[in-house]
Amino acid sequence: MGERLLAAVISTAIIILVVPLIGLLIDFITEEVTKSLAKGLGPTVALFIMNYLTFVGTIHHECSHALYALITGAKVTSMQIFKPDGNRLGCVQLQPRGIWLTQSLQLTLSAIAPTVQGLISEILLFNLFMFVTPIWLKILVGYVMVSIFFHMTMSGADLKAALKGLPIVALIVFIICFIFHVDLFTVLKGFVMASFQTPAV
Repeated sequence: MGERLLAAVISTAIIILVVPLIGLLIDFITEEVTKSLAKGLGPTVALFIMNYLTFVGTIHHECSHALYALITGAKVTSMQIFKPDGNRLGCVQLQPRGIWLTQSLQLTLSAIAPTVQGLISEILLFNLFMFVTPIWLKILVGYVMVSIFFHMTMSGADLKAALKGLPIVALIVFIICFIFHVDLFTVLKGFVMASFQTPAV
């Protein structure tokens, strides 16, 4: 029972931390790419490329917020899928509904939606990229993948919203991990060891 409990705690920590970390990592990569483009092409061109040329990613980002809010029962009160305004490219405002438990889920899941749905979309698009043969279609799919990648970040507002419902989400994840005996640490450890293992000749 003790090992199962520990495995559930560690697995919950991994699941809860991995999404924000991925979002923050992509945000860092996006900023570095923008800085590099600014040095080579100038700030105006860099911002045009990252904010306007990749507008598909912004639409995906805002639609992810709205989709997860609706799925969890929240009410979307306002939605601007692409309207550049200062540091903001779009905006989705929602009103949590139901009991405090469902409201916590709505806030957290809608906040992390761009990163979670971004990962799902990237996997699906990668498989499509490998499947299609026309070069123009590969270029189109590749463009959409790059656009989504640069916008599957978590803003400061997203992180604040996610933290509001994080304890409840963590508790639910822990219960699921405990019931189904999920041990992500062992799985990840085995994956890493297998990756670095020298193949037999």
